[in-house]
Amino acid sequence: MNQTQRHNYLEALGVPDFLHAQNPKPTPKINTQCLVIETQNPHSFCQTGKTQDFLLKMLGAIGLKPSQIQLKNINPADLTPTLKQHNAKTVLLMSTDLKPTTQQHFATHHPSVILNNQQRKREAWEVLKQLKQCLK
Repeated sequence: MNQTQRHNYLEALGVPDFLHAQNPKPTPKINTQCLVIETQNPHSFCQTGKTQDFLLKMLGAIGLKPSQIQLKNINPADLTPTLKQHNAKTVLLMSTDLKPTTQQHFATHHPSVILNNQQRKREAWEVLKQLKQCLK
């Protein structure tokens, strides 16, 4: 049924167009190999700079290219809606506010924490190796 037919049909029944809701088209999901999520951080990796550069080097070390990565800065309460918006093979949570919920979710230290505490590199590397295995 085209728009004109729809309008005529509703008019004949006495139903104003605005009362007849149309089904909204579903929002397409964003496909990505790795969704990287942080919560509010003054050194956000979503902004160009040394934190983002370091994160991309970390992920590049396990074979991910920038085009395969989506970076998100969210409120902790928005985790579920954010995950629903994406079709991500893996999810890397880089905040103490966020916890992994599936085998494809991984958590490690934020790059700004690692840059300020070199002892955290080993822990992050172990998590990245697990993430790489999940991508295979």
